[in-house]
Amino acid sequence: MRNHLLLFAAAAGTLMLSGCTQPQNKSTAESSTPAASTSETSSENLTIEFSGAENFTIKNPKLTVSLYGMDEKLADAPASLITQKEYEQKSVPFTIDLPVPKDAESKINPKPAGPAKYYVTISWDSDGNGKADEKGDIFIDYDKQFPNVKLNNEPQKIYLKVLK
Repeated sequence: MRNHLLLFAAAAGTLMLSGCTQPQNKSTAESSTPAASTSETSSENLTIEFSGAENFTIKNPKLTVSLYGMDEKLADAPASLITQKEYEQKSVPFTIDLPVPKDAESKINPKPAGPAKYYVTISWDSDGNGKADEKGDIFIDYDKQFPNVKLNNEPQKIYLKVLK
């Protein structure tokens, strides 16, 4: 019984010590964040070519393109919004330049332990009924290819289709 009590006390002490060191690590990480935020004003463009095999009817030309990032090795972690921008397009195919902050990887939470993975989404009420991303709207063709992109200054291709 006495040994169990000593083990419990030792375990509690270890947990308390590890808890004391954790905030210090967080503040060290936070102190490096302002240095990274100084580069937020500069950005690069991600060129995205949208295409599709269907005949598209566009009644509402306004769409929003979003770029998300996540740790490639974390399957259950949610993706983080890096940037998004609204565009107007009256026909498909089309090409856009999406401004991407140079510190895009620093906007991913939780911070990637390995390589970061990026993908784009669109939100478009192309049929003009007041509701985006529903039957009749233009959407990313996930059956053809997932919209992964690389931030390497090369044009990226995304396939579109009409939701049915």
